[in-house]
Amino acid sequence: MAGLGSDQRGHRAGKEPAMEETIDEKIGRLKLTEAESKKLVIDDREEGAPPSWSLAGKVLSRKVFHINTISEILRPAWGNPKGLLFLDGGPNMFVAKFATERGRERVWERSPWTVSNKACILENFVDCQRPAEIRFDKLLIWVRVLNLPFNLLNSTWGDRIAKEISDDVVRVDVNKQGLTSGGFLRARVWIKVDVPLRRCIAIDSSRRESCDWYELEYEGLPYFCFACGLIGHADIFCPNPGERDELGRWPYSPSLRAPDDVKAKSQYSRAWNNNMGFRDEQATEKAEYGPRAPPPTQGARGGMGGGNGRGRGGGRNREGPINVQAYRRLEM
Repeated sequence: MAGLGSDQRGHRAGKEPAMEETIDEKIGRLKLTEAESKKLVIDDREEGAPPSWSLAGKVLSRKVFHINTISEILRPAWGNPKGLLFLDGGPNMFVAKFATERGRERVWERSPWTVSNKACILENFVDCQRPAEIRFDKLLIWVRVLNLPFNLLNSTWGDRIAKEISDDVVRVDVNKQGLTSGGFLRARVWIKVDVPLRRCIAIDSSRRESCDWYELEYEGLPYFCFACGLIGHADIFCPNPGERDELGRWPYSPSLRAPDDVKAKSQYSRAWNNNMGFRDEQATEKAEYGPRAPPPTQGARGGMGGGNGRGRGGGRNREGPINVQAYRRLEM
């Protein structure tokens, strides 16, 4: 049962399908009894069944999280969509069932997600799949290329640069004029979690007449190993650590994480860059999650009013005035 043990360790996402082959090979070598050789034939097709929208997930961690813990963390992070149901799929694995396709797409588009800062890999799922058949080997994430020359900050060069970073590029974040904003190139890509994180890219420019290195950053990057660059374990548990430099530093560092203060820099990513306007997002969100609570109204003398027409804004707030603009920012 060595294959089952390696699955439970969970360091290398994407290794589970090998367990499927091992089981078939093992059964093939056995001399089955008459009862074991008998097949159960079923027709489990459900004609006219309502559509189902689900995602399979796995937390990349040595620690095994209970399904209730995963649910308590992800449910509010996902906005508590109506009808969301979590099903246990095994150690650190789960299936999330959504009541609407929109609810599932919201979660899918806003990846990456974390559970206690550990990577939570999501995959499309159909309920006739077995857990061992689901490959949790890729993470959808925003990557940035820093300090690029201005002539490369556009969709034409951005697409070529992004394809050098990842074989699977979803889109490059540009405006209607095909230009980037924020002073760096930003691309939505799939990265393999069983391959070390890429730290930089070299571009040999004919116009600059030089080959220059450019650093990479990842938005919302979960915990990863500073010793080998893999997502899913810490350097203290690394089976294949790299060498430290003369100052004792590991090959990878927290500088690969994009700073939080500029994560939401692009107005084009506000509606998740899925060709859907922000107004459409708000309308659907209202229908799916209910109306947002109205912000408190400002009284005539700075107190918080309840709109009851009592002249001074409906009375003062006992805890002091509330900053309405800050309230609205939190509401967004």
